[in-house]
Amino acid sequence: MPIPLRETALEPGTAAGVSRRQFLGTLAAGSAAALLAGGASRAEARASIASIEEARTEAAPEEEFWAQVRGEFLISEELAYMNSGTLGPMPKPVFYAVVDGYRALAADPGRENARQVTAQDDLREKLAAFVNAAPGEVALTRNTTEGMSFIANGLDLKAGDQVLCSFHEHPGGLEPWKIKAKRHGVVVRELPFPVPASDPAEILNRFEDAINPRTRVISVSHVTFPTGCMLPVRELAALARPRGILTLVDGAHAIGMMDLDMQALGADFYASSPYKWAGAPVGTGFLYMRRESQDRVWPTVASTGWDEEETGAMRYDRLSQRAGPLLLATIAALEFQNAIGRGRIEQRVRALATRLRERLREIPGVTLYASDRPELCCGLTGFTLEGHDRIEVVDTLWRRNRVWVRETDYGLNTVRASTHHYNTEEQVDRLVEGIHQILKEGTT
Repeated sequence: MPIPLRETALEPGTAAGVSRRQFLGTLAAGSAAALLAGGASRAEARASIASIEEARTEAAPEEEFWAQVRGEFLISEELAYMNSGTLGPMPKPVFYAVVDGYRALAADPGRENARQVTAQDDLREKLAAFVNAAPGEVALTRNTTEGMSFIANGLDLKAGDQVLCSFHEHPGGLEPWKIKAKRHGVVVRELPFPVPASDPAEILNRFEDAINPRTRVISVSHVTFPTGCMLPVRELAALARPRGILTLVDGAHAIGMMDLDMQALGADFYASSPYKWAGAPVGTGFLYMRRESQDRVWPTVASTGWDEEETGAMRYDRLSQRAGPLLLATIAALEFQNAIGRGRIEQRVRALATRLRERLREIPGVTLYASDRPELCCGLTGFTLEGHDRIEVVDTLWRRNRVWVRETDYGLNTVRASTHHYNTEEQVDRLVEGIHQILKEGTT
């Protein structure tokens, strides 16, 4: 049964759709104040994760299990939030970890800061295990853009050296190379491919044909942010390595959406942002650096240890003081994902995305940019509505249906939906019904 929608918009900054007045009233009453003062403890976070793990191991019915997972988020039941591709919500254990970390830091800065500093090594180890890498291959960053910039800035490239990108790179992955081109005369080529692509070879052939003796780097998105096309990264890395070409991957959308394996992908460098699909807090990222490729890269930020090559990727993230609570919370995010099961999350994401694409494909006037091939599609789905501006479509879906998606352009007038494990089939259907209504009634 559809959830009745409020006549007024949900107020920002309030949990579960509570009005701001109600939220502040609760603060005055003391229950929310206890949460903000540290009542949401590490023990609560562990219990929350344990309950999900128990439901998984006891093989709870599928929809019951996902309802329990959804219950670990503060998202209002009224809101169909379908934009993890920009920023994903933190589950409660992660939120608790952020709040508790800052509370403890305020109460006992010396000892708590020492504890949080050691969390860097713990997070490095857990991230490495999460993506099947060695701890010495993981640098801690603040987002994907920083990781992409570390590699572009750190490589010794000369005038005329060529970098190959796709024509749908995020600015955070493309602009670092444009700086390199302006400063050092590097040639950056953005290669087009069909949208949607019908076969990985359509993409691979474009890159193979563009390789020349001056090609030094292939730098591409694992998942393109305008449309959600999943590029054949493993095949591109296999194409590049025998030729001595490095591969750098903008993996902003992959961690938390799919079960990543750095060894299987074979890329030299892989930058990502766990705050999108993995439920980590904003300001957290990582950069995978294949051990045998690290000596090709100069550190960008220097502090003690930058020249200690035996420490591996750690020497590339010497930012001195970090936001320790965010490190602790990222550990909680990885533990939460592991409790659900990374493979199970990917199956859920793909199932909801498939449902969305199948229903959109049936609607006259909708052009779908997502491929039919499973290896070329994922949880991001880009589409356009004939005769309707993407911004007006996004605004109308929120106003009428409480569906939060986003728009992108790149000449395609795209509406982009992210389907994640906390979404439901009803929410996917609500989005589709909203599209039907727009095509019938317009956006006014």
